[in-house]
Amino acid sequence: MLVQDFMTLTPIRVSPDTSINHAIQLMLDHHVSGLPVVGDDDRVVGMLTEGDLLSRSAFNVGSEPLPEGSDGAFFENYVRTHGTTVGDCMTRELICISPEQPLADAAVLARSHNIKRLPVIQSGKLVGIISRRDILRAIKTDRDVVAKGDDALRLAVATRLRAELGLEAGRLKMDVKDSIVEILAPVPSAAQKRAIRVVAESVAGIAGVSFRDHENATSSV
Repeated sequence: MLVQDFMTLTPIRVSPDTSINHAIQLMLDHHVSGLPVVGDDDRVVGMLTEGDLLSRSAFNVGSEPLPEGSDGAFFENYVRTHGTTVGDCMTRELICISPEQPLADAAVLARSHNIKRLPVIQSGKLVGIISRRDILRAIKTDRDVVAKGDDALRLAVATRLRAELGLEAGRLKMDVKDSIVEILAPVPSAAQKRAIRVVAESVAGIAGVSFRDHENATSSV
Protein backbone atom coordinates (compact mmCIF):
# COMPACT_ATOMS: atom_id res chain seq x y z
CA MET A 1 0.00 0.00 0.00
CA LEU A 2 1.27 3.43 -0.94
CA VAL A 3 0.63 6.87 0.52
CA GLN A 4 -1.12 7.95 -2.69
CA ASP A 5 -3.75 5.22 -2.22
CA PHE A 6 -5.06 6.70 1.05
CA MET A 7 -4.07 10.39 1.14
CA THR A 8 -6.56 13.25 0.93
CA LEU A 9 -6.13 14.68 -2.57
CA THR A 10 -7.56 18.17 -2.04
CA PRO A 11 -6.61 19.20 1.50
CA ILE A 12 -7.80 22.46 2.96
CA ARG A 13 -4.89 24.86 2.78
CA VAL A 14 -4.03 28.39 3.82
CA SER A 15 -1.45 30.99 2.83
CA PRO A 16 1.04 32.66 5.17
CA ASP A 17 -1.09 35.83 5.00
CA THR A 18 -4.29 34.11 6.18
CA SER A 19 -5.50 35.44 9.51
CA ILE A 20 -5.27 33.17 12.54
CA ASN A 21 -8.99 33.55 13.23
CA HIS A 22 -9.88 32.40 9.71
CA ALA A 23 -7.48 29.44 9.94
CA ILE A 24 -9.01 28.35 13.24
CA GLN A 25 -12.49 28.53 11.73
CA LEU A 26 -11.37 26.38 8.79
CA MET A 27 -9.97 23.76 11.17
CA LEU A 28 -13.21 23.71 13.15
CA ASP A 29 -15.44 23.60 10.07
CA HIS A 30 -13.50 20.76 8.41
CA HIS A 31 -12.64 18.81 11.59
CA VAL A 32 -8.89 18.77 10.92
CA SER A 33 -5.99 19.17 13.34
CA GLY A 34 -3.66 21.00 11.00
CA LEU A 35 -3.43 22.95 7.75
CA PRO A 36 -0.65 23.00 5.15
CA VAL A 37 0.60 26.51 4.45
CA VAL A 38 1.19 27.07 0.75
CA GLY A 39 2.92 29.97 -0.97
CA ASP A 40 2.06 31.61 -4.30
CA ASP A 41 4.06 28.98 -6.24
CA ASP A 42 2.00 26.13 -4.66
CA ARG A 43 4.99 25.05 -2.61
CA VAL A 44 4.49 24.13 1.03
CA VAL A 45 6.20 26.61 3.36
CA GLY A 46 4.87 25.34 6.69
CA MET A 47 2.14 23.63 8.71
CA LEU A 48 -0.27 25.28 11.13
CA THR A 49 -1.14 22.79 13.87
CA GLU A 50 -3.26 22.69 16.99
CA GLY A 51 -0.04 22.82 19.00
CA ASP A 52 1.00 26.05 17.28
CA LEU A 53 -2.33 27.64 18.16
CA LEU A 54 -2.35 26.43 21.78
CA SER A 55 1.04 28.07 22.36
CA ARG A 56 -0.33 31.50 21.51
CA SER A 57 -0.52 34.33 24.05
CA ALA A 58 -4.29 33.93 24.49
CA PHE A 59 -3.57 30.75 26.48
CA ASN A 60 -0.50 32.02 28.36
CA VAL A 61 -0.67 33.75 31.72
CA GLY A 62 1.49 36.83 32.16
CA SER A 63 4.46 37.79 30.04
CA GLU A 64 8.11 36.94 30.19
CA PRO A 65 10.58 39.78 30.83
CA LEU A 66 13.25 40.46 28.26
CA PRO A 67 16.24 38.35 29.31
CA GLU A 68 19.64 40.01 29.59
CA GLY A 69 21.78 39.54 26.52
CA SER A 70 18.84 38.03 24.62
CA ASP A 71 19.28 37.15 21.00
CA GLY A 72 16.74 36.92 18.18
CA ALA A 73 15.10 33.81 19.64
CA PHE A 74 13.21 35.87 22.24
CA PHE A 75 11.71 38.15 19.60
CA GLU A 76 10.95 35.27 17.22
CA ASN A 77 9.06 33.51 20.02
CA TYR A 78 7.14 36.71 20.75
CA VAL A 79 5.99 36.88 17.13
CA ARG A 80 4.93 33.21 17.24
CA THR A 81 2.82 33.70 20.35
CA HIS A 82 1.37 37.12 19.51
CA GLY A 83 1.25 37.28 15.70
CA THR A 84 -2.05 37.55 13.86
CA THR A 85 -1.27 35.69 10.64
CA VAL A 86 -0.57 32.05 9.85
CA GLY A 87 2.96 32.95 8.72
CA ASP A 88 3.71 34.33 12.18
CA CYS A 89 2.70 31.17 14.04
CA MET A 90 3.18 28.20 11.69
CA THR A 91 5.74 25.42 12.06
CA ARG A 92 8.40 25.88 9.41
CA GLU A 93 10.40 22.68 9.97
CA LEU A 94 8.40 20.32 7.80
CA ILE A 95 8.19 16.53 7.94
CA CYS A 96 6.95 15.53 4.47
CA ILE A 97 6.43 12.37 2.49
CA SER A 98 6.18 11.37 -1.18
CA PRO A 99 3.01 9.84 -2.68
CA GLU A 100 5.07 6.86 -3.93
CA GLN A 101 6.37 5.92 -0.48
CA PRO A 102 4.90 2.93 1.37
CA LEU A 103 2.13 3.78 3.80
CA ALA A 104 4.24 2.17 6.52
CA ASP A 105 6.73 5.05 6.13
CA ALA A 106 3.96 7.52 6.95
CA ALA A 107 3.08 5.57 10.08
CA VAL A 108 6.71 5.58 11.21
CA LEU A 109 7.10 9.33 10.62
CA ALA A 110 3.84 10.18 12.37
CA ARG A 111 4.80 8.08 15.38
CA SER A 112 8.47 9.08 15.65
CA HIS A 113 7.79 12.81 15.27
CA ASN A 114 4.48 12.75 17.20
CA ILE A 115 2.56 14.50 14.43
CA LYS A 116 -0.95 13.90 13.16
CA ARG A 117 -0.75 15.01 9.52
CA LEU A 118 1.98 14.80 6.87
CA PRO A 119 2.07 16.96 3.74
CA VAL A 120 2.48 14.80 0.63
CA ILE A 121 4.96 16.48 -1.70
CA GLN A 122 5.78 15.77 -5.33
CA SER A 123 8.25 17.89 -7.30
CA GLY A 124 8.23 20.33 -4.40
CA LYS A 125 4.49 20.94 -4.54
CA LEU A 126 1.60 19.87 -2.33
CA VAL A 127 -0.42 16.99 -3.81
CA GLY A 128 -2.18 15.72 -0.68
CA ILE A 129 -2.26 15.13 3.06
CA ILE A 130 -1.92 11.80 4.86
CA SER A 131 -3.24 11.73 8.42
CA ARG A 132 -3.25 9.23 11.26
CA ARG A 133 -6.93 8.64 10.52
CA ASP A 134 -6.08 7.77 6.90
CA ILE A 135 -3.51 5.26 8.13
CA LEU A 136 -6.03 3.69 10.50
CA ARG A 137 -8.51 3.43 7.62
CA ALA A 138 -5.89 1.55 5.62
CA ILE A 139 -5.24 -0.84 8.50
CA LYS A 140 -8.97 -1.55 8.79
CA THR A 141 -9.28 -2.42 5.09
CA ASP A 142 -6.01 -4.38 4.79
CA ARG A 143 -7.54 -7.82 4.36
CA ASP A 144 -6.91 -10.32 1.60
CA VAL A 145 -9.67 -10.71 -0.96
CA VAL A 146 -9.91 -14.36 -1.93
CA ALA A 147 -12.26 -16.58 -3.88
CA LYS A 148 -15.19 -18.03 -1.95
CA GLY A 149 -15.03 -21.53 -0.52
CA ASP A 150 -12.99 -23.41 2.03
CA ASP A 151 -10.34 -24.51 -0.47
CA ALA A 152 -9.54 -20.93 -1.46
CA LEU A 153 -9.52 -19.84 2.18
CA ARG A 154 -7.20 -22.72 3.10
CA LEU A 155 -4.71 -21.66 0.43
CA ALA A 156 -4.88 -17.99 1.49
CA VAL A 157 -4.34 -18.79 5.17
CA ALA A 158 -1.50 -21.21 4.43
CA THR A 159 0.22 -18.59 2.27
CA ARG A 160 -0.11 -15.96 4.98
CA LEU A 161 1.16 -18.28 7.73
CA ARG A 162 4.21 -19.17 5.67
CA ALA A 163 4.96 -15.55 4.70
CA GLU A 164 4.26 -13.91 8.07
CA LEU A 165 5.32 -16.57 10.60
CA GLY A 166 7.41 -19.03 8.60
CA LEU A 167 4.95 -21.82 9.43
CA GLU A 168 4.34 -24.51 6.85
CA ALA A 169 0.76 -25.77 6.53
CA GLY A 170 1.95 -29.39 6.51
CA ARG A 171 3.59 -29.03 9.90
CA LEU A 172 0.45 -27.43 11.32
CA LYS A 173 -1.89 -29.93 9.64
CA MET A 174 -4.29 -27.09 8.99
CA ASP A 175 -7.78 -27.39 7.53
CA VAL A 176 -10.66 -25.00 6.85
CA LYS A 177 -14.27 -26.09 7.32
CA ASP A 178 -17.25 -23.75 7.00
CA SER A 179 -14.84 -20.78 7.08
CA ILE A 180 -13.31 -21.92 10.40
CA VAL A 181 -9.56 -22.57 10.44
CA GLU A 182 -8.77 -25.80 12.29
CA ILE A 183 -5.20 -26.35 13.48
CA LEU A 184 -4.98 -30.11 13.96
CA ALA A 185 -1.39 -30.45 15.22
CA PRO A 186 -0.32 -29.33 18.71
CA VAL A 187 0.90 -25.72 18.96
CA PRO A 188 3.80 -25.35 21.42
CA SER A 189 2.86 -22.05 23.07
CA ALA A 190 0.00 -19.67 23.76
CA ALA A 191 1.94 -16.87 22.05
CA GLN A 192 2.18 -18.88 18.83
CA LYS A 193 -1.54 -19.62 19.02
CA ARG A 194 -2.30 -15.91 19.28
CA ALA A 195 -0.02 -15.14 16.32
CA ILE A 196 -1.68 -17.84 14.20
CA ARG A 197 -5.10 -16.47 15.07
CA VAL A 198 -4.09 -12.91 14.13
CA VAL A 199 -2.70 -14.04 10.77
CA ALA A 200 -5.66 -16.30 9.92
CA GLU A 201 -8.30 -13.72 10.85
CA SER A 202 -6.59 -11.15 8.61
CA VAL A 203 -7.87 -13.15 5.62
CA ALA A 204 -11.29 -11.97 4.48
CA GLY A 205 -13.89 -14.72 4.89
CA ILE A 206 -12.35 -16.47 7.89
CA ALA A 207 -14.89 -16.64 10.70
CA GLY A 208 -12.67 -18.05 13.46
CA VAL A 209 -9.79 -20.29 14.47
CA SER A 210 -9.78 -23.49 16.55
CA PHE A 211 -6.87 -25.48 17.97
CA ARG A 212 -6.79 -29.22 18.74
CA ASP A 213 -4.59 -30.32 21.63
CA HIS A 214 -2.84 -33.63 22.24
CA GLU A 215 -6.01 -35.31 23.46
CA ASN A 216 -7.82 -34.23 20.28
CA ALA A 217 -10.00 -31.80 22.22
CA THR A 218 -10.75 -28.62 20.34
CA SER A 219 -10.11 -25.21 21.89
CA SER A 220 -10.94 -21.86 20.31
CA VAL A 221 -8.76 -18.77 20.56
